[in-house]
Amino acid sequence: MGRNNSSSGFTLVETLIAMVLLSLLMISGALAYDYFSQNWQRNKGLAESSGERHHLASLVQKVTWNTYSKAVYGENDRLGFYFLGRAEGFTAVSHTSVQNPDAAAVYRLFREANGDGTFRLVYEEAVLTDVYLSREEQELPFNFRRILYDNIGRIDFRYYGYQSLRERNDTVSAEAAQAYSLEWFNDYDGMQRVLHPQAIEVDLNGFRWLIEVPDAVESALSRYTRDV
Repeated sequence: MGRNNSSSGFTLVETLIAMVLLSLLMISGALAYDYFSQNWQRNKGLAESSGERHHLASLVQKVTWNTYSKAVYGENDRLGFYFLGRAEGFTAVSHTSVQNPDAAAVYRLFREANGDGTFRLVYEEAVLTDVYLSREEQELPFNFRRILYDNIGRIDFRYYGYQSLRERNDTVSAEAAQAYSLEWFNDYDGMQRVLHPQAIEVDLNGFRWLIEVPDAVESALSRYTRDV
C-alpha cells in the first residue's frame, strides 16, 4: 500500500504573497499613524493658539473695564483728559494692565490694514509702574504689542459723550437753564474737549464691543482746580 506524500506546509509562492500582504498592512498602518500624528499635532497647536488668544482677549477686556478719566496738562499748561479717539482707534488710561494687573497703564486699541483689504485689531500698552503720567506729550514705554483679531472685514470706532465740558456741566447742574444730549462722535480729543467720553464702541464686522467709562470729571479735575 503506497504512502500519501502531499506536504502540509506553505509553498514559496504562498510565503511571498503573505509577506507582500503583511508589508502592505505595515505600510498602511505606518501611513495612518503618521497622518493621525500630524493631524493631532496640528489640532493641538490650533487649540493652544485659540486658548492663548482667548486668554489674551480676557485680559484686554479687564483693562478696558478699568478705563478711567485721567487729567493731565497740555500745551500752555492747559488741563484736559488723556484720551484720544479716532475712527481707526483710541488711546486711554486704565487702572490695570495685561503685563502687570497691579499697575496702571496707557493702552492703545486700533486697527491695522492687511494687504487683502481686511484688518487686524491691535493692542499696545505702556505700563506706568515707574512713570507718573502728568502731561499730554510725555514719552511712554509702549513695549507690549499683541494682535487680538485678524482678517476682519470692518473695524470702526465711535465715542459717546458730551460735546464739551461746558455742555456736560450745564446738563448735570440743577441750576442750568439748558440741557444737552449725549452724542456719538467719530473722533474725541480729551484735551480739546476737556472731557472724557462715557462709552467707546468697537465695531468688529457688526459685532458691537461696548466699553463704558465712569463719569468722574469732578474728582479728576478737583486735584488741580475747583472750577470744574
